[in-house]
Amino acid sequence: MLTTKDVKEIKLVFLSGTDLKGNPTYKSRTYKNVNVENATLDNAYAFGQAIAALSDWPLDQVILSSDQEIIDIP
Repeated sequence: MLTTKDVKEIKLVFLSGTDLKGNPTYKSRTYKNVNVENATLDNAYAFGQAIAALSDWPLDQVILSSDQEIIDIP
């Protein structure tokens, strides 16, 4: 029997500098296994702001993504 499981992750994108042509460069960090019930837009944004306060780079984007994992239950 197949079933699904909600999977959420938060991706933070930081502005890490510029290249030789002056274009911005970015670094990202992804945090997986986010609690589905608590992962609201406000909570994800607050998490991004808290992590950004600890970073040397300025925060550019906070991305909350949601997928469904298909699980085979024997």
